[in-house]
Amino acid sequence: MTMKRNLLFVLLALMASLALAQPELSGTFRTAFGLRTQDLALSLDRTRFDLGIRYDQNDAAFTAELRFGYDALTHSPEFSLGEAYATLFLPGVDLSAGREIVSWGRLDLLSPLDVLNPRDLSSPLDQEKIPVSMLHATIYPDVEGRYQVEAVWIPLFTPAKPPAGEWAQTRPLPPGVTQVRVQEPAAELVNGTFGLRATASVELLEGLDLGGEIVHGYFPFPSPQGVEPVDPAQPRGPFRLILGYDRRTLVGADFALAFSIPGVAEGLMLRGEAAYAFTADPGGTNPNEKNPYAAGGLALEYAWTDGPTTILAYNLRWEKADSPAADRWTQTLGLLARYERDERLTLQGAWLHTLSDGSGLVRPQVEYAFADGVTGILSYAFFYGGDVTRFGIWRNNSQLRAGIEYSF
Repeated sequence: MTMKRNLLFVLLALMASLALAQPELSGTFRTAFGLRTQDLALSLDRTRFDLGIRYDQNDAAFTAELRFGYDALTHSPEFSLGEAYATLFLPGVDLSAGREIVSWGRLDLLSPLDVLNPRDLSSPLDQEKIPVSMLHATIYPDVEGRYQVEAVWIPLFTPAKPPAGEWAQTRPLPPGVTQVRVQEPAAELVNGTFGLRATASVELLEGLDLGGEIVHGYFPFPSPQGVEPVDPAQPRGPFRLILGYDRRTLVGADFALAFSIPGVAEGLMLRGEAAYAFTADPGGTNPNEKNPYAAGGLALEYAWTDGPTTILAYNLRWEKADSPAADRWTQTLGLLARYERDERLTLQGAWLHTLSDGSGLVRPQVEYAFADGVTGILSYAFFYGGDVTRFGIWRNNSQLRAGIEYSF
């Protein structure tokens, strides 16, 4: 009872302190349309307004984002709550609770460690993270801030959103199967996601940051769990395919090293990540259980004098296949570049190429600031590769996008 009273007192004190503070408002208005270059069909026609609210009062803060949108292609309005969480700043520790996005790892491209938040892949070109309800603690063991420990508990499971519309890839059902049932984990404490991460800064060369983490949670997409008769009175069929979410325990480490090559290049940054995911089927003997996988990546960043900032990335992924099939290996090269020509014009581009199957994505983009807070954006996404390759399955979805954004 005492613990409950103390918790209630803390919440009431937080609400009272925030009520005395003045809110800080921010917002972004975006409108954009897109055309598929294959047939000039309208592929995007969306308007969205994000309103952010933040209260700060000494040792407490509250952040929230409201999202209003309208998709003219599907004629569907959107009203949703984005991030919304309260934070207490205590000596040596920050405690937050609510809907939050937490990013772990060091890589901007193909990060194997950034797995806490599911993603909205309804349009794979966007891949926005989905805020989820969590308790998040950040501990600072030393006053210099060289060490940091984070702990996250996500009590309820939230799946990723799969590709939809023209991005969806439908697969035929097995013989005798006429229905599909997706079964999500029950809303129980034992089905929550737990994460722990520690980081440290070391005086090596021009600075070395190290990190390690463990996340016990779920794969973001469902996989086959077996079949069951549609009618229990007819055990010989027709059948229903059951899809479910398998557990994984991901263990990984990362680093970021700043260094220079005298007389050749100054201000280089090398980042790396590696992860291994343990599952309930380490040998790949059960076709109804997910198999383990490992992934790692390196990225070298360099800001050229009076030129662009470039990132060259490499990713390697291994997946255990169901016995007796051969394991799957995937190698990916990536190149990112960003060049701010002046205070108005910014050029950037991204290229992803899968060495394993020869498919890829090229995406140049131009941004122009018409006025303070008003930016026009023009981009093109070009997919290439064979029909059943990683990026080639979307080669008919290559598209030109144009939009305008206003932020305050």
